[in-house]
Amino acid sequence: MVQSRRVSGVDASGDAERTVPRRLVRRAQAERSDATKRQILEATARLIVRKGYSELRVADVASEAGVSVGAQLHHFPSKDALLVAMIEHAFAQAAVAGQLRAASEGTVREKVRAIIDDAKSFFFSEHFLIATNIVLSTRSSAIRDEVLELSRRSRLPLEDAWRDAMIAAGIPEDLCAELLTLTLCIIRGFTVRRLWDDDALWQSQCLALWEDMIELLLASRERSAEHAKAGRGRVKGAQP
Repeated sequence: MVQSRRVSGVDASGDAERTVPRRLVRRAQAERSDATKRQILEATARLIVRKGYSELRVADVASEAGVSVGAQLHHFPSKDALLVAMIEHAFAQAAVAGQLRAASEGTVREKVRAIIDDAKSFFFSEHFLIATNIVLSTRSSAIRDEVLELSRRSRLPLEDAWRDAMIAAGIPEDLCAELLTLTLCIIRGFTVRRLWDDDALWQSQCLALWEDMIELLLASRERSAEHAKAGRGRVKGAQP
């Protein structure tokens, strides 16, 4: 038997009362709760970008989000809980987007470019800068360790997905880990460089060169393998 709740008012059919299933009431409440959480998390991110982690105040977050301090504390009972939830939410969304990109088909160059685009979308994001700000500026080892653990949990499985995607695209398995690590390190290097020289054209030129270098490396490896195979065939044919 479905439990229902009677709601006063006049609905579209003109009934003085209507009966609403409890599951619908609960779902509506959950959706409102989720919406409030998102408002608070997004307000937190905006304030950290504007003021920095050290200047973040709970009351300012509530004001920015348009909610009461009590409502905010109901969802996030402390400043640390709020910060960790914000980072977790942002990193989880980035990981899902990355998994979708990794699952798409493409040539070797398209796959490398997809890795670069995904890395830029994450490492150039405000949320990554916020996480870095927290790790570098907080004196609390607990929250620093939590943020680092969130980073590991979100990024390492994604790197595994990208390695699988590279192998599927035809990149030799023994090169995938190194090429992926180098590609990500290049993007992270640009993340720092952007603090004093955010030249998008120069970034694009450097990354295009990196894509060319990968293609040349793979072509060289393929030629070497073909020469080795041909040499083995000649030796085998020369045997009596």
